[in-house]
Amino acid sequence: MDAYSRAQYYLYVNEDSCACFCDEVYDYAVRYHNTELEADVLLLKAETLFYKGDVDAVLEISATVREMAQRSRNRALLVQSLILQARSYMDLNYFDKAYSAVSSAWNLASDINDSALLAKTCNAFGVLYDLQYQEEQALEYYGKGLALAEHDTDPLMPVRFLNNIAIIYTNQGRFDEAKAILFRCIDSVSQKGMAFGLDRLYMNIVPIYICLGEVDSALMYVGKSLDIAVASNNRSSMARTLIYKGYIYYVEKEYDLAGAAFDVADSLVRDLGFDNMHCMILRYQAWVAEAQGHFEDAYRYLEMHMQKADSLEQKRNVADMLRMQLDAQAEQAELEAESRIYRLVLLVVVMVFLLLLLGMLFWYGSHRQKQRLLDAEGEKRLLASDLENENKKQITQSLYRQKKEQDLTEVIERLKSTKPYFKPMNQPLIDSVVNTLERCVKEEPWKDFEARFEKVHVQFFKNLSKSYPDLTVNEKRLCAYLRLNMTTKEIAAMIHATPRAVEQARYRLRKHLGLGRDEDLANFLSCFDMADSDV
Repeated sequence: MDAYSRAQYYLYVNEDSCACFCDEVYDYAVRYHNTELEADVLLLKAETLFYKGDVDAVLEISATVREMAQRSRNRALLVQSLILQARSYMDLNYFDKAYSAVSSAWNLASDINDSALLAKTCNAFGVLYDLQYQEEQALEYYGKGLALAEHDTDPLMPVRFLNNIAIIYTNQGRFDEAKAILFRCIDSVSQKGMAFGLDRLYMNIVPIYICLGEVDSALMYVGKSLDIAVASNNRSSMARTLIYKGYIYYVEKEYDLAGAAFDVADSLVRDLGFDNMHCMILRYQAWVAEAQGHFEDAYRYLEMHMQKADSLEQKRNVADMLRMQLDAQAEQAELEAESRIYRLVLLVVVMVFLLLLLGMLFWYGSHRQKQRLLDAEGEKRLLASDLENENKKQITQSLYRQKKEQDLTEVIERLKSTKPYFKPMNQPLIDSVVNTLERCVKEEPWKDFEARFEKVHVQFFKNLSKSYPDLTVNEKRLCAYLRLNMTTKEIAAMIHATPRAVEQARYRLRKHLGLGRDEDLANFLSCFDMADSDV
């Protein structure tokens, strides 16, 4: 059996041995950084401190275990720390805080669906209601815990619940039921060899027989309890048993025996540091001295009792003040932490808002810029379209003017050729008409068309001549007409040719330009509008 198993075994058998093994295991856990074992042994050590009444030490352990549980995110360990905290608050009569801690433990245990932890939480609820004299509620939770404990692997859990139920039955005067339960527990512990102190079970039977007036039976079970405590060297159980024994002797007016029992018990509790029990024994000793007529001793014991009670009260008040101060500091630290979190969250919200605002402004600006570019592009296309339409109009007018001038040239040639056939008296009139018509056709029509065409299709002829320098004038003109997307009929009418002649000219032009059958001639010619085209 290792040290931790021994510590568990002696928890309900011998608190001193349990504490000794707890210290050994704790040193080992700390040395080898075994946090899980460290937490378990701290919980076990806290159980031994409850018997000494050192609630402050238990609260410190509870806080330590809770920090360890939060760091490791161990919810089961957090439940046990909350139960430990609740039991400490119960000893301090801080029932509201105890209820809050137990409720939190119950919620966590329910979330992880741990029946053993739920059973321990039911036990804590039962003790809490029992301390507040709400025995029916306490029995209800003990019953729930007992039902859960019967499905647990720990055989001691049902014994603990039954023991608590028997104590309430004793307080309610249900002595037969209490005895039956306690004897049932005694049989289970004895037959199964459980590590649960029989001395405690026998000790819980004693008040029943005292209330029933069966002093001999009470002394018999006190003797059994004392024998077991002495055999296991369990000083705390020895002290409690001797207090019962002294009280029975006091009731039976055997004051010498009562005083002797109280003296031995007082020696034990002072060695153990159980100040509460020492204070109680001083009051019993005062009763015994008074009953014996030793009034000075009675007064001395009573004065010591009052001083010890005052000291305990003062110590408790100081501890309460320190605890309140620590609680206030903890609350202040929590408020500061919440304030920091609030400020951080607020800062994050503001930053997110600013980022969203900047994003929206950036998107809006980008959208506006894009819209402006689109609008500018649209206006540019519109202006280009208007300019092209206007220039097309001008080019068309130029083409019609060219056709007109060609027609006039034909008229001039016909007049010149038919002049000899006119009468001599009419020939001067013919010359005058010819001169007038020649003045109208003094400018070359193609040059005018070419100039107007270049205003719209900049450097078209330059790029075309650069790529195909051997093109004829007629081929260049045909290229210009095709660039204007003129149909075959329109071109034929413009150059006074048949559509078939225009088609043949297109065919020769495609061959001259080296175009394939699938290539579009108009699209190919549109490439020569670009500056420095390299087609």
